[in-house]
Amino acid sequence: MKWIISKLFLVQLLSVVVVQAGPPPLYLDRIIEREGISMHVRLEALEDNAPSKLQVGQPVRLWLEGKRLADDQPINNWQLGAWFDRETDVMSGAVPVCGQRVSRYLSGNLIERPLLDLTGYYVLSLDAESSVSVLDPSVSFSGRSSLYSAMKLDGKGFDWIKTSDDMRLFVALPNENKLAIADLQTLSVLDHLVLSGQPTRLALQPDERLLWVGLTGTSPQESAIEIIDTIHDKSVTRIPLSPGYHEIAFSSDGRHAFISNRQSKSMTIVDAITLKVVREVDLGFEPLGLVFVDKQSLLWVVNAKAGRIHRFDTKGNPIDNLVLEPGLGPIKLTPDARYALVVNPSQHWIHVLDVETGKEKHRVTLSGQPYDILFSEKYAYIRTLQSEQIGMLSLSSLESEQPIVKLVPAGAGALSETQNLPRASSMSLTLDRSGAFFATPSERTLYHYMEGMNAPNSGLKTFGHTPMSAMVVRRGLRGVKPGQYSAVIRLPSAGRMVLALASEAPVLRECLGLKIDTTVNTSSDDDIVVHWLSDGIQKTSTNLPVDFRVKVKEQSKDTGSPISQLRLRIVPVKGGTAAIWPMQADPEKPGEWFTRGKLTQSGGYYVHIEGNRPVKSSFSTVLVEKPKNPLEN
Repeated sequence: MKWIISKLFLVQLLSVVVVQAGPPPLYLDRIIEREGISMHVRLEALEDNAPSKLQVGQPVRLWLEGKRLADDQPINNWQLGAWFDRETDVMSGAVPVCGQRVSRYLSGNLIERPLLDLTGYYVLSLDAESSVSVLDPSVSFSGRSSLYSAMKLDGKGFDWIKTSDDMRLFVALPNENKLAIADLQTLSVLDHLVLSGQPTRLALQPDERLLWVGLTGTSPQESAIEIIDTIHDKSVTRIPLSPGYHEIAFSSDGRHAFISNRQSKSMTIVDAITLKVVREVDLGFEPLGLVFVDKQSLLWVVNAKAGRIHRFDTKGNPIDNLVLEPGLGPIKLTPDARYALVVNPSQHWIHVLDVETGKEKHRVTLSGQPYDILFSEKYAYIRTLQSEQIGMLSLSSLESEQPIVKLVPAGAGALSETQNLPRASSMSLTLDRSGAFFATPSERTLYHYMEGMNAPNSGLKTFGHTPMSAMVVRRGLRGVKPGQYSAVIRLPSAGRMVLALASEAPVLRECLGLKIDTTVNTSSDDDIVVHWLSDGIQKTSTNLPVDFRVKVKEQSKDTGSPISQLRLRIVPVKGGTAAIWPMQADPEKPGEWFTRGKLTQSGGYYVHIEGNRPVKSSFSTVLVEKPKNPLEN
């Protein structure tokens, strides 16, 4: 009797199967006692089916746990450096002693850089191409591509936010009614949550346990706040709101959330503990921006059309309003919360308000329609729409009679040359907060500026991606628990390697040797043998999908682990980021796997097959052409 199982039933059947798996392989487990401290170092695989020996390019997790021997207490806020490099010095052929090796890394000499530096950072760009590019600025000087990786999204991002520990990234995708959740340690997208409306604004509560997502849509029923648990990556509740674009602000104690409903000319106050609506306040004007001032426990609301700042207490009762000029934009507080800066794009001004008195202290002219503000410790970076110049307002000069503004170019193209700008900022501070990165979409470049210079000193190219927004993410070791630090890394090279560890307080220099193989498994009996059923060379166009189908050779049950996954790695011939397409087994044709998708960029592509075990297969080729114009002969 022939049984026919539908795909839906097959998915349901597989979803209830639980496979007991052992712990991931442990490659390094060492306890080191030096200078009155104990440090436990572990290097382990991320996946249960990982190879038994370290393999080049493999993602692994580095764990460090430190405690004082005197009282057995954890070492918190430990400034610990870590580097992976070849055991043998490339220039001299010698094996440096540990102290000498670390001194080279700390010298800042570009020639002495290790293969992998876990003390630096990545620069992320929210792209116009439904992706987040991950750039490594440490390789830009050598002429190599700074593009380290790319995270594929289901749609174009509009707003994004990360947790302060650089563990999670959330991206709003309004056209798809989805929220993308990414792991910043593995630099991978974990999930796309489907929402009941279009997400346009993201805000984390002060304790960062909950993410508040402002939803809009074509119908009033879609207007709401979706609250996401950042630990379990799932929705907690949905709070319906009056229609309109929503801005979100929190009180200093995290007890109250204030949400503006622009088109409804109202504001909703929510108890952030019980997640219940406390009150809806009829404002009588369209609120453009919100900011909560801790010193006064007052909420400042921008009335852009009338050019006023309305102030309310935490219960939503009006206190007073500050009269400025029509055409106001967003409002932000300086780091010391002494001043509030309000941009006025229509008048080309920045209004500087004294928070304590509520009076306007300065009115600074900046041509080009200022619209966005970013603060460092010394400056307010002010981005304009119609000019490539960045205004740098000295914060210390706000005490004087005449504020000092310096202009710095961010490339040659203004932001107004790019359409459909996202809500996310095009500026981000550097890791040490003494400079910034500026995204210039028209040049596909992220410019790096160091404070004290007259112009950016370098630029990071995104190579095939258009950066719309910028964000800096610390790479390497992060504190996850008291005294515990973790990092997810990709092993940079094969052969004899060294993991170097160093800190200044307490003084520590330690180097551990590692052997990294070039292949996952040298046993050919365990290889997956795959034959292409689709054409070895396929031709298509950017507006048509392309199909791939393969046949897996049957193997005995005693050979290797089951084939749990197959995927395609699609590499552009001209260089750039490879795309990963998962394949699925055909329930109606045993042994056959298939997938389908579109390649949006014209050119040639090499297609390789990967799996949970080594794969034996030739590669396929795809030639993608631009669609022909039917009006052309």
